[in-house]
Amino acid sequence: MHERVLAIPLIRTAGHPSAERRALQRQVHRGELTAVRPGVLVRPGDVAGLRPEERHLLLVRASAGTIRPPVEISHRSAAAVHGLPFVGAPPDKIEVTDPRRCRSEATALTRVHGAPRRAQTDARWRDLPPTSSVDFEGSGTTSMVRTLVDVAVARPLVESLPMIDAALHDRVVLPEMLRDEAAGRGERGQDKAAVAIGMGSALSGSPAESVCRVRFRQLGVPDPVQQHAFRRPGERTAVVDFWFPGHGVVVEVDGRGKYEDPTMLGGRTTADAHWQEKQREDFVRSFPDVRAVVRLTWADLMDPERVRTKLRRAGIPC
Repeated sequence: MHERVLAIPLIRTAGHPSAERRALQRQVHRGELTAVRPGVLVRPGDVAGLRPEERHLLLVRASAGTIRPPVEISHRSAAAVHGLPFVGAPPDKIEVTDPRRCRSEATALTRVHGAPRRAQTDARWRDLPPTSSVDFEGSGTTSMVRTLVDVAVARPLVESLPMIDAALHDRVVLPEMLRDEAAGRGERGQDKAAVAIGMGSALSGSPAESVCRVRFRQLGVPDPVQQHAFRRPGERTAVVDFWFPGHGVVVEVDGRGKYEDPTMLGGRTTADAHWQEKQREDFVRSFPDVRAVVRLTWADLMDPERVRTKLRRAGIPC
C-alpha cells in the first residue's frame, strides 16, 4: 500500500508566489488538479483506483508536516501507516494522540485523542520494533502494539479483529505484547480490548475470515477448527477455513479476489480458478464426515442474519 501512495507527487502551494498559486487554483477548477487537503494538490490520474484506506494514507502523508511532537499519528490513521487491513470506511479525519490532553476533540482535519494513563509495560518489550514509535514522513506514529490496542478500545470488534489477526498471522506482534499494553491502560476500555485480543488468531488468513469469526461469536456458534486439513495418502490435501466436526459442516469464506486478483490467480484464468475450486470442494465432500459445505460471501458477512440463515440450514446451532 505504501509504495504507490509514497510515489504520488505532491504539489504544495505554500512555497509558490501568489501568481503561481492562482494558476494552480485554476487548474483545480478545470479538474486538472485535485486537492488532498488545503495547500496540497495532486493530479487526478495519480490517485485513480486508490482504495479508501490508501486515500486516507495519502491525506496523512500530505498532513504529516503539520503534526509535531509530542502529538503522534494514532488509531486508524496509524493502522493505515502500518499497513493493517481495514474493514469498513477509514476515518474522515486524521487521528492523532496528544499526551497533554485528557479529552478528545476534533478540528477541520484531525480528531485529537487524549492520551490514556498507561502503566509501565513489561521491560521485555521495551525498544523492540513492535512496541516502538515509528517515523512517517517526519511525524511520529504510535507503535504497532499501541495502535492495535487503541483500535481495539475505540472501534467495533469487526474492525479491530482483522487488524489483530493480520499482525499475529504475519508474526509482527506477540499476543503477550498486546495483553501487556491493554493491561497498562487501566479499566477504561480494557474489557473491550481484552475480547479482541483474546480472539486474536494467527490462523486467520484474511480479513474476511476474521469478520466471519466475529459473526460466529455474535451468533453464539460453537467454536470451529480453523484451517483444518482434509487429506488422504497419495491424494491431494484441502485446507478449509472452518470445520465444525461435531456437525459435519465445512464453512468457506469466498472473496472475489480468489477469482479476480492477478496475484491470487497466479497466471490462471478466472474460469480455471472456478473449476479448481469446484474440484477442491468435491474432494472435501467426498469425506464421509462432511455433511455440508457452506460458502459465505462478503455480502453475507455484512449481514449477520444471512450468516445465521445459512448456518442453521446446514445444521449449525445459532
